[in-house]
Amino acid sequence: MVIENLETFLVKAQSKLHVMEILPYYSLRCCLITHGERSVFILNKNKMQVEQDATVADIVIEGSREDLIELLSGTKMRELKGLTFKGSFRHYLLMDSLFTLVNRSERKVVS
Repeated sequence: MVIENLETFLVKAQSKLHVMEILPYYSLRCCLITHGERSVFILNKNKMQVEQDATVADIVIEGSREDLIELLSGTKMRELKGLTFKGSFRHYLLMDSLFTLVNRSERKVVS
């Protein structure tokens, strides 16, 4: 199930202050769909959490289970050809940045 990966992703995201800074003040609902399984999460500057009983979403990302897990692991959306994105271009850029920044390596090379 994708929900376990989503929950891990959200915990990781909340621990990174630079990620929380790019989130909007208003709430966005994002729905991940794979083979009939729906996982909805809400995000804003103060919180990111799974929402159980959501019926409306601002952003819908649909694809195979493997593609969604790769997305939650930091793969760029444009590299996952099997994904469908429904939302504004601004939301696309926000979500792509979010998935990338959360999973970017913390190590820096110092020379």
